[in-house]
Amino acid sequence: MNAFDIIAHQITRWSKVVIIGHIQPDGDCMGSSFGLAHIIQDNWGIKPIIVNQPIRRYGFLGSWQLPGSVDYSDAFAIQVDNSTRSRSADPAFMTSPAILKIDHHIVVDSYGHWNVEQQLSSCCQIIAGQAFEKGLTISPEAAQALYMGMVTDTGRFAYSGVDATTLSIASRLLETGFDMPSLISRIDMRSMSSVGFIGWCYSQLQISDGGIPWLYVTQETIDRYGLSPDMVSEALSVMRNIEGHPIYVLFADLEDKVRVEFRSDGIEIVDVAVKFGGGGHKFACGARLDSNSQIPDVIRELEKYQPK
Repeated sequence: MNAFDIIAHQITRWSKVVIIGHIQPDGDCMGSSFGLAHIIQDNWGIKPIIVNQPIRRYGFLGSWQLPGSVDYSDAFAIQVDNSTRSRSADPAFMTSPAILKIDHHIVVDSYGHWNVEQQLSSCCQIIAGQAFEKGLTISPEAAQALYMGMVTDTGRFAYSGVDATTLSIASRLLETGFDMPSLISRIDMRSMSSVGFIGWCYSQLQISDGGIPWLYVTQETIDRYGLSPDMVSEALSVMRNIEGHPIYVLFADLEDKVRVEFRSDGIEIVDVAVKFGGGGHKFACGARLDSNSQIPDVIRELEKYQPK
């Protein structure tokens, strides 16, 4: 199923088009939202509303509305980069009479009236690839957003799931002429507090008795360094590629829960995320814990997957 066949058929039937991301939006989420919005505007002349949580890091892409500010009763809702309805930035989108889901995670909740679910390297790859397939106009602005999502969700095209098609689509996006070096500079820009936080991570890194590198970022630490959720996730880079330790995990306080981000180098760990109420990809997934008292349970479960 090509998402743009659905969009072409539905777009004029409703009073507005709304694109919704997921909670704690990352580069793929924001890139999908803005890239898709530009494609719709450039090809159908309709400007979609983008809904997501506030996040300074991606403000250069444009403006968006906050959750709770949109009436979906006569809206065509497009939910991007979100495997389950519970992780939507605006759960009210489920009141829409026409919902299109575009997502690249393992399928666990086909909540849309139409579901474009392909397990590719990023949601941006799905959108860009299907737009090229239909011969749609992709402006430099759309290409920049989509390329950003592909770069950030693939670790600069280094993670599993990247293939020749991924790189071919990225190349075609570059051909639109957007300023790639400037984009990468924006993505890589770090504040001094973020640098200080990475130093803290190196000093606090722990390895369990069963060989699992892990970090727990408390609310006190988040407040001390002024961290947003995406800045907290940068702690994962500290644990990546430690010789002999292919599985690692990040815990972080988030409101009244503990956010968990699982990562591995080639070992399928998504079943651990599912066991604790989460999901995601085979090698990169997440969950939410009710209490930090569950952290030892998560680590013990991961240790079962650690190579001996």
